[in-house]
This record gives sequence, structure tokens and C-alpha cells, in this order.
Amino acid sequence: MTATSTMTGARMPALLELGQSIWLDYLRRGMLTSGELAALIADGLRGMTSNPTIFEQAIGGSSDYDEGLARVAASTRSDMEIFEAIAVEDVQGAADLFRSVYDHSNGADGFVSLEVSPALARDTQGTIEEAQRLWRAVDRPNVMIKIPGTAEGWPAIQRCLTDGININVTLLFSVEYYRQVAEAYLAALEARVAKGLPVDRLASVASFFVSRVDTEVDARLARLDRPEARALAGTIGVANARLAYAAFEEIIGTERWGRLAAKGARVQRPLWASTGSKNPAYSDVLYLDELIGRDTVNTVPPETLRKFEDHGTTAATLPGDVPAARQRLEQLARVGVDFSDVARVLEREGIDKFAQSYISLVKTIATKLAALRKKAPGATPGGSALGPLADPVARQLNALTKQDTVRRIWAHDPTVWSADPATAEITDRLGWLTVSQAMTKQAGDLAGFADEIRRSYDRVVLCGMGGSSLAPEVLWRTFGRRDGFPSLHVLDTTDPRAIAAVNASGDLPRTLFLISSKSGTTQESSSLFQHFWQLTGARGEQFIAVTDPGTPLERLARERSFRRCFTNPPDIGGRYSALSYFGLVPAALIGVDTAELLVRAQRMADACAPGAAPSDNPGAA
Repeated sequence: MTATSTMTGARMPALLELGQSIWLDYLRRGMLTSGELAALIADGLRGMTSNPTIFEQAIGGSSDYDEGLARVAASTRSDMEIFEAIAVEDVQGAADLFRSVYDHSNGADGFVSLEVSPALARDTQGTIEEAQRLWRAVDRPNVMIKIPGTAEGWPAIQRCLTDGININVTLLFSVEYYRQVAEAYLAALEARVAKGLPVDRLASVASFFVSRVDTEVDARLARLDRPEARALAGTIGVANARLAYAAFEEIIGTERWGRLAAKGARVQRPLWASTGSKNPAYSDVLYLDELIGRDTVNTVPPETLRKFEDHGTTAATLPGDVPAARQRLEQLARVGVDFSDVARVLEREGIDKFAQSYISLVKTIATKLAALRKKAPGATPGGSALGPLADPVARQLNALTKQDTVRRIWAHDPTVWSADPATAEITDRLGWLTVSQAMTKQAGDLAGFADEIRRSYDRVVLCGMGGSSLAPEVLWRTFGRRDGFPSLHVLDTTDPRAIAAVNASGDLPRTLFLISSKSGTTQESSSLFQHFWQLTGARGEQFIAVTDPGTPLERLARERSFRRCFTNPPDIGGRYSALSYFGLVPAALIGVDTAELLVRAQRMADACAPGAAPSDNPGAA
């Protein structure tokens, strides 16, 4: 995940007028020291969330923390204690920058969230004790401690709120669990009122995860392969959130809430989390545009925020349509998808994911500390001996700093390359900057598809030219074939001898043909398709496609019943598409661990983000 550059639009203030606050689902030290976060706050950002995955990416994928780690390299503190110290320091710094928002809103906004260890998600007492300890350690009024909304978490949430700790309830997927969390909040407020304690500065949000719902539900619907099931794809996440909002409005309309509001209590705002679109076929601002309502928060990844500022909606879209949302869930049940089971699976996977990230980041810290301890005295983190090239490199890095080049690239500023700021073909082709973040969400689907294919096919023939073939060729030469997976033959020519060689070199019924074309109109790819289509006897199940949305190739794949058509994010140029479907589909088919590949790519993307000085930025240096 990469840091977001300063916004130039007015959509965040417009949402605030509609009653919704935008928080950033990202935290990295470079943002605090570079002025980037302060600029975002000036543009209308109202808060920030963190979690173990975010810290793993920030610490493992940048040099922001190397100096601090170097200072404690000789410490006797454990790796977990060192991480906690880092996290607390980051949250304190961010909270201090948001303090003006908190004060001007009379404590209604300007919060930064810090999560208890995911290992405690099923431990009520352990969660209470850690939440209390973190609250004392951060010591800022505009901080929220994140507690998972599991059944074991409900009493911990109530106890901590009763003690006056602001709570961000995370990992909510069902309206049923949301009502339990809302009850914990009301009970805590009533307990404080009964004790004569103030309630006007106690704050809480209930974080509903949205896009993960669609990812899980869509996968189940796809397995049903029925028209009425396919019609529900991409609709359940928003419908579920609408029902949660309806429950929220019902709760704050009760006499019980009225009595608490009269004492100064604030509503426990629904927070829409996991709002980056995980399916490239859906709008990249779907989970912002459709969930705008009063007394809500939307916490968004940096790239999604940039896209929303570019072309998002600013209208109250959340209220109403409750009967339609309820009908969607009823239709889901009728086609055979148990939403209660979906929620259970997502809760378990969410806990496991954060737990794994926590383990991974502690290992990352241990690795970095070990490397720093081995450095010679006087060595600087990230330093290298350039010899006679040191001066010219330093001059160029200084020029990049003065020209603000790195930030401008991440901001999709076309004037980095062209004097004409209206050069659309540049700004529309910079999706590669954040492609690893987007495609990480598809790694599980790719692995499942590859597992399916290897049972029926021994060979994959990729028909593509230029950017559609270059990365697959490199991946094949680099990784080769894993045992039990097909081989890959990249056919980027219409030379009859090359085609004849393909015809003669493998078992045709056990060959899968991958037709790859960004435009969907590449003549060579189309010709190769026609040849192999005839050769296989028009067997659509032997063909898959990778192309942009809405192309002739996508229509062809649908009309000819291809086994699968992968629609790629359209804002990526062909020769920058290695980490998109154009590279990852063939990679997965030959057995490459695309999830690990993308994790490593994301670490490099984080290291190249604008929060780091050019001298510490491997992309600039």
C-alpha cells in the first residue's frame, strides 16, 4: 500500500456536509514526517485506522523505521515489545496531527485507531487487559482501541467503553453481530450515567467490512453457475451494509437512545471498512459511492481515496431502499447461499489474516534488527558504496527532491513526463503504481483456478503480442514449471513454423489456450485464436482470455463460452502489466505462488512511496 499524495478535489468536505467522515486506512511514519498527512487533513481527512497488516507493510516495505530500529538494536526488549513501541509512537504522532480536528469537532472526529493483538480475538479478559494497557500507553483522547466484534469481544467492548476507552469495533460482517455490538455500547453508556460519569466525550464506531462480503459471496455464486445466482454478484456487500444502517437508524430512534442523547451521548457511528474494490470488473469507487449517509465513516485505502477524489459521487446514497436490500438477502438464501455461514467464514479468515500479519511483522522486525546488528560501526541503514558515482547520483537525487518528482508520480501528475497537463493517456495508464495492492485480493482466486486447470491440462499456450507476452515469457524462464502444473508456451508470432511446432509438440486435448490482448482486437492474437479454435473443434472449455473490460475479446469469450475471461484493470499499459492479470494468470497456471510474489512487490511499492526521501527510495535511487 502506498501513501496518498495531497488531494486537490473537494469531495471529502462535500461528504462531511452530508454527514460522512473519510478516514484513511493506512499509517506509515513517512507520512507524519513529510507533511503528507498534514496536507490530507487540510484537504478534509477526518481520521485514520491501522491494523497488523498495515504495520507489516509499512515496516517491512520501507526504510522509514530503520533509524529507530538501529537505536534499539542492542536493546533487551523482545521483538513484540519493539513493534508495540513503534506502533504507539506512530499512533501518537498521527493523533497529534489530528488533534485540531478532534478539538474543532468537540470530540466527534479526528480519531486514530490501534488494534489489540489478533491472538486475543477469542480471549475476553486478555482483550480487556491489552486494550487498557494500549490506551494508557498512547495517552491521547482522540485514539480508539480496535477490538474484534466476536462473541468473546462483546463483553470486552462493553467493559472498556464503561471504563471510558474509545472503541473501534472491527471485523463485523452481519447485522446480527452489529446489534450485539450496539447493545454493548448502549449498556456501557447507561452504566456510566448510573455512576455519574460523563458520556459526552466517549466515542465508538462499528466497523462493517463490505468488499470482503462480495468476494466470498461472489465465489459461492460462481460455483452455482445459475443465472439467478450470477445476477446477485457484486450486490450483497452493499445490501448488507444498507440493512446495518437501517438497524442503526432504528436504534437511535428509540426512547432508550433519546434518554442517553439527552445526557450528551454520541451515536456509535457505522464505519464502512474494506471499501477498496477487490473485483476489477466493479467500479473502483463502488463501496464509497453507494454508502454515503449521515453519521457514518468510510475508511478507505490510499489509492481508493485518490480515485474517489477524481471521480466519486457526493450524494446521500445510503438511506432508503431497505426493502430492496432485504430482498437481495432473501434471494441469496433462495439460491442456496447461507449468509450466516458467509459471516462466520469471513470472521475466522479476518482473524487469521491479521494474526498471520502480526506474526510476519514481528519476524520482519527480527530480520531487520539482525541485519542492523551486523552492520559495521558507523554504517547507515540503506547505505551503499557508489565510489565515483556518488556525486552525480547525489546531484540527481537532489534534483528529484527539488522537483518533488516521487510525490508527483504517485499523484498521477502527467507533467512529470509531458508539459501538457491534459495528457490523458498518461494519467489513464498509471494503474501499475498500485496494481500489487489490487491484485493481492485476487491471489486466492488465481490459486484456486490454477488448481482446477492442472487436473485437466498439461500445457498452456499463450497467444499474445508485446505487453501480453513479455512478462509471461520472463516468468516462465525465471520460475519454470512446478511439479504437477502445466508447462507454458508463449506464442507471440504468426510464423507458420512456430505454429506448426505448437501443433506437433503437445497433446491437443490437454492444452489450454490463453488468448491475451489488452485491446481485444490484436490481429495476431485473433488469428491465432481462429486457428486453434478450429483445431480443437470449437471447444470453449479449452480457452481462457485476459483483456480489458468491454473489449471485443471479452464479448467473444462470452459468446463462445470460454472457460474463463479475466478482465484487467483498464488503467494499466501493456508493458506495465506484469503484476496484473496479464502476468499473474499465466504465472499461477505454471504454479507460481502469486500471493507471495505480490507481497514482495507490495513491499517494494511501499519502499518507493512518497513518504520516503529520494535517497532512501529504491525507485528513485
